[in-house]
Amino acid sequence: MTKIAIIGSGISGLSAAHLLKDYANITLFEKARGVSGRISTRRAEPYFFDHGAQYFTARTKVFKDFIQPLLDQGTIERWNARYVKFKGNQIIERRNWRDEEPRYVGIPGMNHVAKFLAKGLNIHINTRIASLNHQGTWQLTDEQGQQYAGFDWVICTAPSPQAVELLPKSFAYHSNIKVIKMRACFSLMLGFQQSLPLDFEAAHVTDADLSWIAVNSHKPQRTDLFTLMVHSSEDYAEAHIDDDRNKAMKHLINETSHIIGQDVSQADYKNIHVWRYANNADKKQKSPTFIDPDLKLAACGDWCLGGRVEGAFTSAYDLTKLMKESAL
Repeated sequence: MTKIAIIGSGISGLSAAHLLKDYANITLFEKARGVSGRISTRRAEPYFFDHGAQYFTARTKVFKDFIQPLLDQGTIERWNARYVKFKGNQIIERRNWRDEEPRYVGIPGMNHVAKFLAKGLNIHINTRIASLNHQGTWQLTDEQGQQYAGFDWVICTAPSPQAVELLPKSFAYHSNIKVIKMRACFSLMLGFQQSLPLDFEAAHVTDADLSWIAVNSHKPQRTDLFTLMVHSSEDYAEAHIDDDRNKAMKHLINETSHIIGQDVSQADYKNIHVWRYANNADKKQKSPTFIDPDLKLAACGDWCLGGRVEGAFTSAYDLTKLMKESAL
C-alpha cells in the first residue's frame, strides 16, 4: 500500500489523513506536544481558553458532510452569541448569531475537534521535521536526527513560510508558496472570579490594536468561571512581535479596558500567546492545488484559501481528490 507522510496535524493535516486513510498507509508528524494546530485550547486551571481559531462556519456541502459526525456525537455545537462590531471603543453594529448561519465551536474546547479527527491515526508528536531527502522514496529527518524512511508521498501542511523552507526548490510550486505571506497575532487570555457586565459575547474590533474580543466562557459546555479571549490586530502584532511579552500584554490589557469600558487589569489570570503565522496577509487568497506528481510532493493549508477552518479542509479536500483520481 502507498505510504504517505503528512507534516502537521492541524485541520488540513488531519482532514487529508481522513480523506486518504482508506487508500494509503498514513503517518503524521506534529512538532507540538499534541494535535490541533491553530484550533487550540489552553488549560490554565480553573480556566480554559480557545486561544487560536474562535469558531468556524460550514458553507459547502462537502464540509457540512465532513463535520456531520462531529455534530452527531456532540464534538461540536452551535455558538449563539450576541455579536457586536466596535470601531475604536464605539459599537457600530449589533446582531444575534442565533438568527444567522451557524458558528460552530468544539466541545468542551476547540482542540477537541482535532482530538476527534486524530482518533485511530498514526501520529508522531513532539517531532519537528527538519529536512526531506529523496532516494527512490522520501526520507524525513527530525531535529534530533531521527530518520523516517520509505514514504511514497509527502504532504506538507505547515504555514507557508515554514513550508517554503522545508520543501525543496525543485518542488513545482515552490515559487508560488514563497509569495504567500502570513501575519502574526497576539492572543490575550484573561480569567476572572467574577463576571464582567458585558452586553455581548463576541466582537470584532477595527481602528484599534485589537481585532477580536470574546467571552470564551459563554461558549457551550464551558466552565462557569468568566474568561475573556482577546486577539490583537495584525498590524500591532507585526510591529511588536519582538517586544517584551509583558509589555505587549500590558498594552493589550489597557486597550481591552478602554474598548469595553471595564478595567480588566484586575483579572485573576493573565497570559499572552504569540501566533507567528496566524493569518493570511491576503484574505482573498485563491491558490492552485499544490501537487507535484513527478516528485510526489504536495502542500495544503488554510493559507492556500485565505484562512478559516473551512479553507483548511477545502485545501486538503481538493488536494486529496486529485491524489485519489491519479491512483496515488
